Amino acid sequence: MLKNFRNYLINKGYAVYVNGKNSTVYDYLRGIKYVCKLENITLEKLAENIFDICPMYQKGGIHEIRGRQISRSVRSSLKQFNKFVVETQAA
Repeated sequence: MLKNFRNYLINKGYAVYVNGKNSTVYDYLRGIKYVCKLENITLEKLAENIFDICPMYQKGGIHEIRGRQISRSVRSSLKQFNKFVVETQAA
């Protein structure tokens, strides 16, 4: 599923590398792995519960501070993962 999410991000135009350094795709994948580790869940469980978990890391959520980790990419990664889940479920 992580590989599919990576491909989804690339297809949406997010950069893998900028000036030879890891970029947005890498940060978003890292953010998703970080949330799975914090929540002690698999990627599949995150996908199943994304509608409950995503708001917890957004502004005003119980994990807002953790959502700001990794240059706020945790929040952004969860938002994009949420879109990915919705779009892949609809397909």
